[in-house]
Amino acid sequence: MKKIFLSALAFAALFLTEGWAFASLSEEQMYSIWQNNGGIDGIQVFRYGVVDWTGRSVTSEGKAPLLSSAPHDRLLAKRGALADARRNLLLLLYEMKFGLPERLQAIEVTGEVVEGNVDYSGIKEGMYLVEVTVSLERFLSESLIFSSSVR
Repeated sequence: MKKIFLSALAFAALFLTEGWAFASLSEEQMYSIWQNNGGIDGIQVFRYGVVDWTGRSVTSEGKAPLLSSAPHDRLLAKRGALADARRNLLLLLYEMKFGLPERLQAIEVTGEVVEGNVDYSGIKEGMYLVEVTVSLERFLSESLIFSSSVR
């Protein structure tokens, strides 16, 4: 019998690719998160995004400057806007889980957020805009915060 030894990283990657590492949130846990954020019915606007508690979705916007109408500049602006939307989703996750001080000087959060659906992408006033939506349950159960610093 052959023994296989996996590093911690390889072991985690195996679980992540097989989907074993993510457990769905129970209704109780979802209710608790909802209560901790004020128990608002319907749509709740946060600093870094919007949560639809009834429709169970999370939406965030990203934007990046569009330098010219050349195809490569459009692509770079779209990538920048998508990166900004992902950053805003990560900051929204932090805000939902831990809250933010009223006077926020700086925030630094590292982590991973799930891929969302791009609901809108377009150009307005020299900025490339995207709007990304993720299901609330998937957002809360599969996104991770590794470290954070808030001042």
